[in-house]
Amino acid sequence: MVDVPQLLTNTDPSLRRGWHPVARSSDVGDEPVPVRLLGEPWAIARLDDHVVAFADRCPHRLAPLSAGRVDGPELVCGYHGWRFVASGECTAVPALGPGVPAPKQARATPAWGAVERHGLVWLAPEEPFADIIDLPEAADPAFDSVWLDVVLTSSCAGLLADNFLDTAHLPFVHADTIGAGEETIVPPYKITPDGNGFRARMNQTVANPEDPGVAAGLRPLIQRRRSTYIYRPPFQLRLVLEYPDAGSTNTIFFCLQPEDTNSTRVYTRLLRDDLGGDPERLAAAARFEQAILAEDIALQERFGLDGLPLISSGSDGEDGEKEVSIRSDAAGLALRRVLYILGERARRGTTSGPPAGMRYARRTRAGSRP
Repeated sequence: MVDVPQLLTNTDPSLRRGWHPVARSSDVGDEPVPVRLLGEPWAIARLDDHVVAFADRCPHRLAPLSAGRVDGPELVCGYHGWRFVASGECTAVPALGPGVPAPKQARATPAWGAVERHGLVWLAPEEPFADIIDLPEAADPAFDSVWLDVVLTSSCAGLLADNFLDTAHLPFVHADTIGAGEETIVPPYKITPDGNGFRARMNQTVANPEDPGVAAGLRPLIQRRRSTYIYRPPFQLRLVLEYPDAGSTNTIFFCLQPEDTNSTRVYTRLLRDDLGGDPERLAAAARFEQAILAEDIALQERFGLDGLPLISSGSDGEDGEKEVSIRSDAAGLALRRVLYILGERARRGTTSGPPAGMRYARRTRAGSRP
């Protein structure tokens, strides 16, 4: 049996096989940017308008490359002026003089991949198991979009992803925002495989205080909502909230950067088709969503856990799993199984095999024993 830990921390080696957000695209300008991921320092830079990522250590005297500068297609170390191109090759060592080749070992260490998508810079230290999640609303002119403030929290990424997928906490944690008057019973819902992740769909009745029709007396506060959660490992989530009574759709794009054992950055983008391009309403919607996120973070930071408890793909929780789960936890159980399976594959050193979701979806249909 492959030894996969029962608690997934922010620095688990298996997470090197995933795409992670490490910065907003707008935060990476003409100079290198230092970031941390999975307990390691990285330098992000634009070389000839293409984003690249290097381990943040020059091979010469281990100075941080993020303290250097960009010169066209090259990153120049700020300590001794060594120059590196996107592949990591060293093209010049000033102390050796012009035309003298650099030592063969003089290479910067690039990430497997670095790309820009959905307004973020993504880094994969090693070949990832899953692609970056789609965000079709970003290209739809009917949707207005705004980024929330990036949040730095001591909670681990796995617990934050689990909380995002959890709907049973809404009436309790969010009683002052969206939870007021919300039904506490979570009806059975279905988990279906989707690539190396999954989808969860559910129908609920919830408070919709942002609907102008509520204030105008045209519609009740408590309305129908269709929620679709889309998950891609390790920590990419998209939530589509459809309100058929109000005729509107809200999408929340939520992804996490596990920096260190007790440090995670939270990136949240809100996309809505009911604001008509009004900047004041968009700003108000962002403030409201930020308040909801703050409620989540405040509780998650009190958990005192360094990682997310995992569930093996071949068990239903009997092999050391200490949590008690019920049918409303189906999405959280699916998350745990996907991450466990990816951990198995990472430790075996293979990217082959069926999509992770195919191995758990039959066991996580809400209404059955988890």
